[in-house]
Amino acid sequence: MMREWLSPLLGIATVLFLAAVAAFLWLSRRDSEVAAVRRYEALRKPGQTPRKQVIYSLMQQLYSVCEQVPVLRVYLQHLRRRLVILRLGDEWKLRLETMKSALFMWLVLLLAAIPLVLAVRDPFTLAMLGIGLWVGHGILSDMGVHRLEMRLLRQLRRFLGDVRHYYHRHGMVEEAVYESADGAPYEMALHGQELYDMLMDSDAEDKLAQYVEHAPNRYLQGFAGLSYLIKEHGDQQTESGSVYLKGLEKLSVELNLELLRRERLSFLLQGLTVIALLPLLFTRPIEAWASHFFPAMDTFYASAFGWAVKLCLLVVVWLCYVLLRNLSELDATVKPAGRKRWEQRVYGWPWMRWLAHRLGAIPGSHEAERITRLLKDTASPLRLEWFYVQRIVVGFAAILTVLGLFVSLHVAERHQVLYTPVKPGTLFGQLSSEEETKARETAALDRRILDQLKEVRPRNENNVISLLLKDSTLQIKEEQLREAARRILDKLEKLNQPLLAWWEAFLAFTAGWGGYMLPVGIRLFQRRMRQMEMKHEVDQLQAVIAMLAEMDRMSVEQLLIWMEQFAFIFKEPLQACLLHVEQGEEQALAQLKEDAPFLPFVRIVEKLEMTSQHLTIRQAFDDLETEQTFAREQRKQEYEQLIEQKAGWGRWIGFTPFMTLIFGYLVIPLVVVSLHQMTTYYDQLHRIQ
Repeated sequence: MMREWLSPLLGIATVLFLAAVAAFLWLSRRDSEVAAVRRYEALRKPGQTPRKQVIYSLMQQLYSVCEQVPVLRVYLQHLRRRLVILRLGDEWKLRLETMKSALFMWLVLLLAAIPLVLAVRDPFTLAMLGIGLWVGHGILSDMGVHRLEMRLLRQLRRFLGDVRHYYHRHGMVEEAVYESADGAPYEMALHGQELYDMLMDSDAEDKLAQYVEHAPNRYLQGFAGLSYLIKEHGDQQTESGSVYLKGLEKLSVELNLELLRRERLSFLLQGLTVIALLPLLFTRPIEAWASHFFPAMDTFYASAFGWAVKLCLLVVVWLCYVLLRNLSELDATVKPAGRKRWEQRVYGWPWMRWLAHRLGAIPGSHEAERITRLLKDTASPLRLEWFYVQRIVVGFAAILTVLGLFVSLHVAERHQVLYTPVKPGTLFGQLSSEEETKARETAALDRRILDQLKEVRPRNENNVISLLLKDSTLQIKEEQLREAARRILDKLEKLNQPLLAWWEAFLAFTAGWGGYMLPVGIRLFQRRMRQMEMKHEVDQLQAVIAMLAEMDRMSVEQLLIWMEQFAFIFKEPLQACLLHVEQGEEQALAQLKEDAPFLPFVRIVEKLEMTSQHLTIRQAFDDLETEQTFAREQRKQEYEQLIEQKAGWGRWIGFTPFMTLIFGYLVIPLVVVSLHQMTTYYDQLHRIQ
């Protein structure tokens, strides 16, 4: 049997390989992007070893070949969007990292898929394993992006120390940045060169705005802005020393806290996503074990209810995976905007726009304000109308999925009624080979009689017995004839049941309502997780204000701009406040308090209000320095509590699929089937008595 699988597989692989080689040779002859990459490579890194240069060149050419295939082009663009936040101005490196990530994930998934395909024959199990491999691809992609982000943050920490050292030597920001970038690792050297070019440009303010817009994290944004201010307005000496060096110190403290927090959280949450996916691999072994030692479980797993339990397990695994992603990616860098969202495109259809307006909340109503607030609190890029399009599509998809599920289960149940071997009702062990053959012959007899019953009226026990007597292969007693007739009539009744019952249609519409509410539920979970991050972000904003409060030319509007650059949770309210500052600072700050009613954040806004009235920024925020030691210890304690809370949520979510597998797929069905079998056994004992 293995050879029957391997021969077609090797043939297909050979054909695909030859086709890929032919396509590669044809495209490489064209004066296209491949040739441009080769010319560009000739100017890069002459010190590289020939072997490494050849490998990198092949990856660049392979990238250009993959771009000619529509499906692969979309896939590579998706990877690029996740990696481009770490690369500025280096197309060669971006292509190389994208191709390396893609090849690594393809290799891992291929090595995992080949033995699974060869070992598993069940289509449903293969489908579940396929979903597991798809999710595994997402995990590998997340790991790659997380690794690059952490590497850049560690390089930035070293870079800030080098800038501090060279600033002591030269006393000039641009020289310190230049020399630090000269000795920095590759990724940080790109950003360092970009920062130096920005500082030396004649239009440095516009260059700063461009860099801040594309910078991969808030710490690079803060460093760029601080260096620009010192370059333009000069450094100041206060009682505690240089303003620039003090700002670098505060930036380094925030960066170190962020690194420690991410590393700790990553350590506590690592492996939970894999644990949540493991039940997909154990469904078939558990089913085989239970069917071997408890034969009645085989009938349960093949029944419609057994299939429903499998699909419920699949839904639980998917939900836990989504929740774990939200739990671990809340403080991830916002991804750059890509193509038009599918919700926006679907909303352009006239009938969908009409449906969204009918089912969606009325503009200006309490429900519309509540959903809008929820979208803002979760930093969602969706407008209210697009969000309702997403809810409608998910709801209809849930209805169609459940309806299709019930119809498929009924079809599978009919197939089981017709082809399942007929076993004795009091069987508690395995059938012997002779009994198995006899059971299959009985099932074939039932199919023949059922086929003949299509033209018989009325379909009662006597008519079935008549058909059985006409069968030349049947030689049984009269009592067994009546038992066989009742069995066949029972099968006929099951086959005549409708493909969809009323309660199944009701469950389908209930599932549609659940799908309609699912996007809201996910965003409520996101908001709950984000609320745990609010105090952490307020502490970071206070550090930003303390870094800038010593500068004489600092204004409330400039502070708001810096806060907006550093903010993630409060970014939307701060952006709205900046839009209304020109119409009046006091009104804009009052609206900011209403838009973000979190008490520690409100205290910052109230101090900004006092600054716009009669106090200086240094006077309004003088307590930030006096309570610095206590605040630092308090933040460490709050970080520990936050990490433990997230880790607790992660453990509950990560182990839920395993609990569902053990109890929902094995223990509870085993108890129910055993009780049903014991009830049948006792009924037969009473009949004998």
